[in-house]
Order: sequence, then structure tokens, then C-alpha cells
Amino acid sequence: MSQAARVARPGGLVVPLGEAVQAHVAPGMHLHFASTPSRSNAAILEIAHAYLGTRPGFRISCTGFHSMAHLLPMLGLADWLTACFFGDHYPVPRPNPLYTRLAADGVVIDHRALWSMVASLRAGAQGDAWVVNRSLRGTTMARDLAARGDYRELAVPEPHEPHDASATPGARHPGSRTVALCAALRPDVTFVHAPAADDEGHVIMSSPLSEGLWSALAARRGTIVTVERVVSTAVTRAHPAAIDLPPHRVLAVCEQPFGAHPQPLRCAVELAIPSYRDDYEHYERWRALAGDPAELAAFVDAVLRAPDAAAAYRDHVGADRLARLCEPPIRVVDAAPDAMAAAVDPAAAPVEPAAPSAPDPVDQLIVGAARQLAARARAIGARVLVAGIGQAFFAARMAQIQLAAGGYTLRVMVETGLYDIDSGAGGHGFLLAHDNVIRARRLSGVDDILGVLACGADNRCIAALGAAQVDRRGNLNTTRLAGRLLVGSGGACDIAASVEEVVVLVRLLPGRLVDEVEYVTSSGRAVGSVVTDRGVLTRLTAPAGDDRGETWTIASLVAGEPDETIERAVAALADHCPWPLVPADELGFAAAITADEARLLDSLDPSGVHRRRGN
Repeated sequence: MSQAARVARPGGLVVPLGEAVQAHVAPGMHLHFASTPSRSNAAILEIAHAYLGTRPGFRISCTGFHSMAHLLPMLGLADWLTACFFGDHYPVPRPNPLYTRLAADGVVIDHRALWSMVASLRAGAQGDAWVVNRSLRGTTMARDLAARGDYRELAVPEPHEPHDASATPGARHPGSRTVALCAALRPDVTFVHAPAADDEGHVIMSSPLSEGLWSALAARRGTIVTVERVVSTAVTRAHPAAIDLPPHRVLAVCEQPFGAHPQPLRCAVELAIPSYRDDYEHYERWRALAGDPAELAAFVDAVLRAPDAAAAYRDHVGADRLARLCEPPIRVVDAAPDAMAAAVDPAAAPVEPAAPSAPDPVDQLIVGAARQLAARARAIGARVLVAGIGQAFFAARMAQIQLAAGGYTLRVMVETGLYDIDSGAGGHGFLLAHDNVIRARRLSGVDDILGVLACGADNRCIAALGAAQVDRRGNLNTTRLAGRLLVGSGGACDIAASVEEVVVLVRLLPGRLVDEVEYVTSSGRAVGSVVTDRGVLTRLTAPAGDDRGETWTIASLVAGEPDETIERAVAALADHCPWPLVPADELGFAAAITADEARLLDSLDPSGVHRRRGN
């Protein structure tokens, strides 16, 4: 007898997931799959099982379409997809051709930015029609949303400063400013996965809450919760601080062991419910499945056509494999303090007149960005660093370690709710990994990390971001290139619009540095440096109010081959950069990657898979 059967009582909310979907989901609905960061992949499977072979015309939203979220679009069950990320996130962010094909077939691909999307869900939960938005202005996302009636800009009078005692009550300063508004989001039904719940709908959640429960609170009908285990009310009464979702917003509680797989689940130890880690092999399998019709057909036959899709899926994954995911991860000992102290302090790194031997371009990109991040963090007095995924994450970790060796504290944050992560070798090269979650010193959510600490009133924040394209104004494109969909914004749009300064990482390849990006994913307002594998470009200071940023300085160079001259290195950089470039007064080659930097980088990613894959 299942745990659910043991604790459920007549009139309770505990029901099989198939019954919950049948009772509360109908064609044409807007269904949202919350990420906390555990997502109810069990619910995705059940929707696919229930609507297989039909055209229900769902609008599906989630913060990111990756791994199992590919399934519903692959099966043609959605006419509209809303998200901040479309593609594959492991081991590095990569486009998935599925979404270019879907867009060509007429499916709406609705691009959002992470904090902006969460804020729109919060507005929906609060009953507001609009939310003030500081991220989207000047982006192609804003233009597309405005065309659908979901974004607008208004001129509003400037208010008096709060300390102006001479102001007449209600009076305003002359003049106005532009305020942007984004429409609220309200799904019909939201699906959430959690460690446990009782049959009254008291749901025990675990941090980080990532997007939080705004989508659950905004849902017009309510929330279907899948859980690892149904527990008694005595258990939920013992954990009132973990009951973030009000029971009256819960439509059903459905027991689904490993319901977040292949994503991870973090569970409080005292609940005696096993946590489990990411299944990296299955992340890769979902990418392959999206491009292989024969494999998809086999999955449909083996899993989705089975009477119990969830049980068939667990059999498909394998009981032994699922059990291994619950084992404690192997602990990697952090780099020794003396080794970290030996790392180069980028602020004091000398400029060498002679060109070094050519390094691996990706390692050069990361090391150069780490040096620039450390130097700029010191220059602006940054206290926190928000890291993008992929190579930007490695540069952020290296910068934090190098600064710490010099006595400067810079705390690294991840947009999903991780603060003060372990930047050393004990961390994981995949930004969103469960191992990084359990080693973070503080766990919260998107509204805290992006809404306040990175983009709020007192952020003192520097950011490391990657991009597919950068233009002379510093605008970034990670969304669309030559008719092909890329991955989208994630939180980059929000970050670039509000942090104090952005350091961008981009390989110096044809078409990467351009006069004007094809799609403005993130504004260039705060971009101060563009680091490439062939040199560092810094933006010349423009007059107050002038954000054109049309002139850039070549701050340092990297040799592409032994014995390369400065003149040839400048010419090679200029060949792939159409911007007006002004060489620094004493331009030279950056110091070669030191042995300590190379050892540190390899300790953070011994196989190289998390920093080099996809380049």
C-alpha cells in the first residue's frame, strides 16, 4: 500500500495524478510548470500521456524549456510557448533546433526575461494588471510584447524626493520620465513539485524557491502539486515555516516519487526523504530525443502508451540509476589555501612586451575575463557578482578566488536563488547543479537575487555574461541569429539593464562583434568591457546621458601565434570587429596564463566538458 493510501482520507486532496489532470485540465488552457528549481516533470509526462495524439492547443509556460520540457512541444500539444530559455542547458547552454522548427510551423515562441517574467507572475498573483518593468526597454522583446499588447511605455511626472520638506503635498517636480509596464501573467493551472504534502494541501517546500510560488498563486484555477511522499498532518504541523503555498490554492496532491527527474530535488534532512542530484546523462538524452523521430516514437510506445506513464518512466530510467542519484555526491577537496593565494591578482598583473605561446582560446577567454572581473570589481567597489551560465560562470569563480587571495570579498550569486556559492573545486562546473545548491551559503529565489541584490536600489553588483553577438552600443544577442533561434535571455536582460557594470565574454569569431545585433536581447547600458580570446575591449566613458558607447579601447591583446607582433594582433582583432577601436596608450600583450591560473582552472573543471563543450 502506498504512503498516499495510508494517510489519505475521504474528502482529502490526495488523488492519482491522472485523475487530477482529468479533473482540472482542459484543451486550450494556459499551463505553467514551476521551477523551484525542481520542476514537476511527472506532470509533463502525465499531460503528454493524457493528450497523446490530440491537438489540445495549450499555452505552455515555464522559466526554461530544456530536458523533459521539450516533450510537450515535440508532441504538438502546444500552440504557444512562453519562457526565458529555449534549448539545452547542460553541459553548456546550446540552441535546440526543435524551437526553430516549431516557430516555422507557426507555434508562438514568446521570449521573456527571468526577473521580468517572475514579476509579471507576481502581478498576476496580486491582482494587478501591469507591473513596472526596468529591464525590457530598448530590447526586441519589448517590441514583440508591445505588438501583442503586453508591454507599453508611459510618460509620468517626476515625483518629489522624499526628503523635500518644502514640497506641497501631492505636488510633483516639473518634467517627466518614461516608465515601462509589462502585463501580468495568469496561467489557468500551475504544476509544482515538492518533497512532501499532506492530504489537506499543506505542502513542504525546500529552498531555493527559484521563481518562487508566484505562478502557483497567480493560477486562476489553482495548483496541482506532485510530491515525493504524502505525509501525515502531524509531519506538516512540525514544519510550518516550510509551508509556503497556502492550502486553499491547492487543487490536488499527487504522490510521484522522483517526480522532478532528470532535474534534482533538495529535501530537508529531517524529513527522511532522499534528495537526489541531476541526471546529466538524461539531460543529454532529451537533447538527442528532440532530434530523433525514431527514438521519440520508441519512448512514446514504451512510456506514454503504458497504463501508468510515471511507473513506466521510472522503469525506463532504471531503479538502480535512480537509487544512485540519491547517494551523497563525491566530495572534491577545495584547492589548498596556499595554491589559491598563489593565483595572479589581476589588478596587479604586469603587461609583458613579448607575446606568449598561443593558449587554448576558451581558457584564454575565461582567464582574461576573470582578470577583468577582478580588476573592475575593485574599481567600482562591487560586493556581489552575478554569474551567467557557461564560461561566464568559470570566469566568475576564478575572479572570486583570486580576489579572496588578495583579501577582497566578492560573493558570487546565481539568478535562481543561490548566494555566496562555493567557487572552489568543491563546486560544480554546471551552474544550476544540485551540488552548487547544497554548497551555497544562502538560498532564496529569483525575486531576491535579481529583483533586489543584482538589480535593486543598492546592488553594488558586477555581472559576467556571455553572448552570441555584441554590437558597438554593448547590446547583446542570445535569442535569434540568421533565422535560427538561440537560447533566449534567461536573466541576462534583467541583469544588463540594472547592475552597475557588465563584463561580456565572447569568442572573436566572424559575426560575433557587429555594428548592430540582429536581436537585442539585453541592453548595452552597463556593458563596460568585452573580453575575447584575442584581447580585451573597454568602453570609453561617454558624457552623462549618452549611452551610444560608439568608441572602444583595445586595453590588451592576446597573441594568436608565437612571435606575433602587436600590429598583427591589432589587425587580427580589427578584422572581426567593425567598431571604432582606439589602442591603449601603452598597448601590449596580456600576461600569459600562469601555471597557478592553469591549475586553478583545471581544478574547477578537470575534464574541460563544462567550459569547452559547444565551442
